[in-house]
Amino acid sequence: MPARLRRSLALRLLVVAAIWLAGALGVSGWLLSTLFERHVNQTYVRQLDHQLASLAAALDWSADGKLVLTRTPADPRYELPYSGAYWQARAPGALLRSRSLWDTEMPVIVERHVAGTQADVRPGPSHQSLLVVSRRLVLASSDTPVDVSVALDRTELRAARRSFDRTLVWSLTALGLGLMLAVAAQVKFGLAPLAGLRRALGAMQARREARLGGAWPTEVEPLVTEINALLTRNAQALERSRGQAADLAHAVKTPLAVLANEAAALPGAAAQAVAAQVEAMRRQVDRHLARARAAGAAAARGVRIDAGPAVRELTRALSRLHGERALALTVAGEGHFAGDRQDLVEMLGNLLDNACQWARTRVQVTLREADGALEILVEDDGPGMPQQARELASARFGRLDETAAGSGLGLAIVTEIAALYEGSLALASSPLGGLAARLRLPAGLP
Repeated sequence: MPARLRRSLALRLLVVAAIWLAGALGVSGWLLSTLFERHVNQTYVRQLDHQLASLAAALDWSADGKLVLTRTPADPRYELPYSGAYWQARAPGALLRSRSLWDTEMPVIVERHVAGTQADVRPGPSHQSLLVVSRRLVLASSDTPVDVSVALDRTELRAARRSFDRTLVWSLTALGLGLMLAVAAQVKFGLAPLAGLRRALGAMQARREARLGGAWPTEVEPLVTEINALLTRNAQALERSRGQAADLAHAVKTPLAVLANEAAALPGAAAQAVAAQVEAMRRQVDRHLARARAAGAAAARGVRIDAGPAVRELTRALSRLHGERALALTVAGEGHFAGDRQDLVEMLGNLLDNACQWARTRVQVTLREADGALEILVEDDGPGMPQQARELASARFGRLDETAAGSGLGLAIVTEIAALYEGSLALASSPLGGLAARLRLPAGLP
């Protein structure tokens, strides 16, 4: 079975319907053609029976014992040579025949018998095929049997059947096409709930809803119930994982705090070295805690926030934090984010903190929402970032703190959280002279 046929329910139904219709219409066509031929044959045979009865009534024995025809048959075709209409009467020592037979006699070779009648088919003169009815009669004036035969050429009969078959083929073809269109419409209508389910799943993904809602047909409703149950179990499992990650991170932070306090008591360089390692461990814990929390939030449904207020709140906080530098932080545009607000703050906080650290006088944030996506552009007028460092920052799980001085761990966290939301972070040069960080995230549907 072709792969496409195995995968498509609609194609399976259409193929089965086409096979069934072809078989049914083929059998129906053969049956109708056979019945038509039988009907025409019986009509011809009845006509020949009437002609034979009329001919028998006109036959008689003369006084001198000869077989004679008392009146001429009314059909003028009997007088035309090889006209296709023939009769013959034969008795011992006597033979009468129509002028249409000319110098031949009624053929005696039988090709086949006509079903349902007493007629048969015989080869006639001039390559004709004759339908022949024969009877053995005994006339009233003598006990001598007389074999009487009448025949008609089957050319008209065969032409009528060919014409009927042509009309039948076109009619059945049109009927088959009409039925296939009806079946296609029925299949489309019958499978419409599955297409509706696919659209509902897409809308649920776009709107980040937690469950599939709406009314569904009886056959589809169990599937929707199972999908909703699966979504609920996944959400519960993610929530448990987030809680466990948070518990683990907080459990590690306490020993780290103890180590930091103990390191402070060490002499000079040793204290600085231990404190640096403790700080590195704390940052790694914070990083993985943020990823664990974001992973659960990214999979959560039914969340869609206004991104503008969150961005402006961050810029106000950073303006106060860097107040001594008199940085100009501006925000333009609006948009929505289909996700957790804290994750958005985490990503933007890292981007804005990097921008503020390296900016000379200005940081600009632009929000734009289009085609179900939120685009946030963070630009500064600082020294920028080398091309190699930007490529590493765009890589998944890049460790820019080890490859590009001054970039810190924040961009790696932003890249990872954005990836959890099927978003992206791209770095480029800004027209302001510094770095342009373009964050693209799902906006969801209203």
